[in-house]
Amino acid sequence: MENTDDPAPRLASAAEIVDLVLGDLARNDHEVNRRAALRSERILEVIELARRHPDLYTADADPGFAERAAVMDMALRLQLSEDQVRAMQATAEFAMTLLPNVWERARSGFGSPAAVQDVVSRVRVLQAPIDAPDDVRADARRAIAAADEAAAEWLLTCPPAMLRRKVRTLVDRLLGDRTVRRHARAMEDRAVTLTEAGDGMSWLSIYGPTADLHAAYHRLSATAKHMQKAERGGRTRDQLRADLAAAWLKGDGTATAVTTKVFVTVPVQLLAGEGAPTEQAEIVGVGPIDPLTAAQIFLDAGSFHRVITDPVKGVIVDMDRRTYRPTRAQRNWLILQHGTCSRDGCTRLALDADIDHDIPWADGGTTDIRRLRPLCPRDHRLRHRTRAKYRTRPEERTVQVITPTGFRTSAPAPF
Repeated sequence: MENTDDPAPRLASAAEIVDLVLGDLARNDHEVNRRAALRSERILEVIELARRHPDLYTADADPGFAERAAVMDMALRLQLSEDQVRAMQATAEFAMTLLPNVWERARSGFGSPAAVQDVVSRVRVLQAPIDAPDDVRADARRAIAAADEAAAEWLLTCPPAMLRRKVRTLVDRLLGDRTVRRHARAMEDRAVTLTEAGDGMSWLSIYGPTADLHAAYHRLSATAKHMQKAERGGRTRDQLRADLAAAWLKGDGTATAVTTKVFVTVPVQLLAGEGAPTEQAEIVGVGPIDPLTAAQIFLDAGSFHRVITDPVKGVIVDMDRRTYRPTRAQRNWLILQHGTCSRDGCTRLALDADIDHDIPWADGGTTDIRRLRPLCPRDHRLRHRTRAKYRTRPEERTVQVITPTGFRTSAPAPF
């Protein structure tokens, strides 16, 4: 009699199905990698065309601005940031020129964009300076070729973490005096970054020398420990460190306290306690904040520009041609109206933007609030130095870009 309880046939059938699905997944993954490599090659092709024919993008045939305009054109079409396009350009240029084996893996689907970028970012330190002696440059080329050959093989067999470790170890060995050279290069990349985390919170990250940051952290910890003893049952050590770091960087209580304005709109109903407000309090250009934080900012945050009434009532905001430079009231109103750069899709804060006349002043434009718009410095330069057209929509006051190749941006969908 056949044993109907035997799970072996059922498991074998399930294994075959899973094998088919995983095989299809791997093939799709290879195709994604191939298409990503092709996209990077096409990006380089467009940039090279812009360099050879700068008059396509600029009136004065400036190759530098033509390239920047081409990058903007591609970013708008692909719905990427210009920094992402630049990163793909830099990775592909280096790999295609100096890492042909690695790039061939990418073109055949065996190297993901992230893996190729990891290899490039680590091998790049092997490059010799342009003014280095011939023998030094020759040694650098041989070292890069060795890294290319090894990394191309590792791309076939190593998961991402192992690939990074192997390439880093190989580069360290090829560098020889790696401590000095790597530290010198890393020092060039020191930076501070701000990343929004949602719920009215953000991360402020510092990338810098280990000794300096350890010293700063220990100072925060020692001060937080002392304060925690005095508070007894109050804030935790982590909360105290975060509060102290923000206060020290803002300069609270010092003669050099921060003067940068962060615009916060607070509904009057919220302050008056008249039930649930119909509008949310928000940091302009960033997003909503909770009522408790908003009320606290309104009461004691001197570095915030607080707005609870019409900021332009009783203030002249239409200057005609009496002056070229916008007034403070006009700038503040535009910051509140737009929050970010007015160009479709740009998220840079209006607080840091340039105020642009939609009809240039030299062509008879007026300093009228209806003729002004905030453009981030990058867009402001491209608007005046390239053939891209920046057109203001009359109703919502957002700005459409029409690139020299005919692409038109669309207004982001409303919330």
